[in-house]
Amino acid sequence: MKLKKFRFYIDHEHEETWVNSMAESGWHLKKFWPCVYIFEKGNPSEYIYRSEMVIKRKKDYYEFLESMGVECIHSFGVWAYFRKRREDGPFEIFSGKLEKIKYLSRLNTLFLFAALVNIFVMLNNIVLPLLRHEIHQEILWVSSLNVLMVALLYVEIHRNNKRKKKLQMHAHIFEA
Repeated sequence: MKLKKFRFYIDHEHEETWVNSMAESGWHLKKFWPCVYIFEKGNPSEYIYRSEMVIKRKKDYYEFLESMGVECIHSFGVWAYFRKRREDGPFEIFSGKLEKIKYLSRLNTLFLFAALVNIFVMLNNIVLPLLRHEIHQEILWVSSLNVLMVALLYVEIHRNNKRKKKLQMHAHIFEA
């Protein structure tokens, strides 16, 4: 039995928590696309799921994860979902706090780039029609979507920066 769910997430940790709660109730992720998740019915609490931005990950990275009992469920664009049997013990993609900090920095770089693209598109959609005295309501709607996207990306960048600071504080505590 399959189940299709529609959700919008920018926060990867909230998304991952939701996917794991679905797995706890017996729905196992099979595929995903932006805002669309396909689940298959299975045994409750059988797997632990983790997501990762996999830009610049090579074949040997996937082979390493596979040798650790980790299965790549599906990848789309720069994102991938992995799972491991719960009975095999805890499952974290990142081996330590410093690796997680670097990952959050890579995420923020991607989000900043996406925000800048949206700002550029928004300015292009507003300034050029204003110069030609041809501003239309449709342009304002599209531009408002760009503003919304920039705001969402800003919130996520801010959230990731808070996570990084917390991890850095914990890393310093354990180094001393």
